[in-house]
Amino acid sequence: MTAVMTMYPSLSASNVPPCVVGLDPLASPLTALVYDEGFAIGEVFRALAAAGRDAGFRLGGVIEQEPAPSAPGKRCDMALEDLASGDIIRISEDRGALARGCRLDHDGLARACALVLSNMKHCDLVLLNKFGKTEAEGGGFRCIISDALALEIPVVIGVPRRNLASWRDFAGGFANDRDVSAGPNGHVGA
Repeated sequence: MTAVMTMYPSLSASNVPPCVVGLDPLASPLTALVYDEGFAIGEVFRALAAAGRDAGFRLGGVIEQEPAPSAPGKRCDMALEDLASGDIIRISEDRGALARGCRLDHDGLARACALVLSNMKHCDLVLLNKFGKTEAEGGGFRCIISDALALEIPVVIGVPRRNLASWRDFAGGFANDRDVSAGPNGHVGA
C-alpha cells in the first residue's frame, strides 16, 4: 500500500448498506462483491467510496455515476466517476431507440482505464464498479487490477453472478468473494 493507513473505517449499518457491514476492503488483495441482476451495486460502491473518503483514504478506480432518469423510449446513459479526479467519463453510445446489443463505448472505457492507471500510484484502495462482459472476454479493467496487485493496492470490484466463473478464472486464488445480494456477511460458495 502507498500510505501508512492500514485500517478501513468501520463499516457499520449507519454508513453502508447491510450487505457490506463488517467488510474490510484492505484484508484481501482482491475482493469481489458478487451480485444478482437488478441488485443496486452502484449504491454499495457509492457508500464504500464515501466511507473511505471520510476516513481520509486516497481512492482510485471508477464507480458508476448515479444514473439520471432517461427520456421516454430511451435507455439510460452509462457514466463512470473517476474517484481520484472526480472526472465523469461517459461509456455508452447512443445507438438509437431501435438498436439492440451492447451499447458500451469501448473508447470511453479505455479513457476511463487510462485515467485510473495514471493516478493509481497515489491510491490506498481501488474501487471498480464491474467485472463485466468486456473483462470476462479479457479486456476492460483487467489492466487496472493487475497493476494494482503489482503495486500492492487492494481492489474491490463488483462481479455480476453471470460473470463469476470468468472472474474466478482470472483472479485465481487472490480473490475473496462476498455475495452482497445475500445480505449481511454473505460468502459465495464454490
